[in-house]
Amino acid sequence: MSTPGQSPKSTARKSIRGAYRARGLRNNNLWLVYSVKTDRDWLLPSDRQLIHWLHYLESNPDVASFDLAPEPLLSHDADEVRATELDATVVYKDGHIEWHEVKAKLSSNAKDNSQFLAQAQAASKAAVKYRRFDDTQFQDVSASALRWLKPLAFAEVIRGQKHLPCQTALASYLLGEKDGTVGQILSSMKGFEAPTVLGVLIRIAIDSNILIDLKQRSFGLQTKWRVHG
Repeated sequence: MSTPGQSPKSTARKSIRGAYRARGLRNNNLWLVYSVKTDRDWLLPSDRQLIHWLHYLESNPDVASFDLAPEPLLSHDADEVRATELDATVVYKDGHIEWHEVKAKLSSNAKDNSQFLAQAQAASKAAVKYRRFDDTQFQDVSASALRWLKPLAFAEVIRGQKHLPCQTALASYLLGEKDGTVGQILSSMKGFEAPTVLGVLIRIAIDSNILIDLKQRSFGLQTKWRVHG
């Protein structure tokens, strides 16, 4: 939300400047992304967090919602009470909650381990699962995760637009066919503009149980889809 008296664009610019300065000496990329699942923009401070968001959150059919800027939580290690920030809090469709931390790798640094222990202890106290992600997990999923940037762009173009006739017709087709290719979808939806159909398709896929297969190739006419569950 924007601050009273400030426009959303002004607030966004300040957030970006703040994140840029917070990098310190680290030369990480900043990514401003639109999430279909949460219907809002997020600022991601590294490539690793981009992969984490794309693969483990946005395109994960088991995830209902998430927060990539949760409030700091109070925890304590053996020496002191401290405030620590998680990279994500995640709510799954079955109702369970996870706390996520994204790192380059497991560290032998005492400060990093202290943070890990404090967060793990706080998660245990809150009765939620705590997961730590690093390059070990990302190296096998990064290629397929980045392929989601193209289809998500179609959904971003129609953000805020309902397109109910297209959504109704497409949902009926998907449930009737159960699987197929993106090209077959476009052929059957000739009464609607292709970019709109693709945007609605990705929105349905993110919001429900339509799986888009991007493991082997980029999003296109030959991309396969299927109903899940």
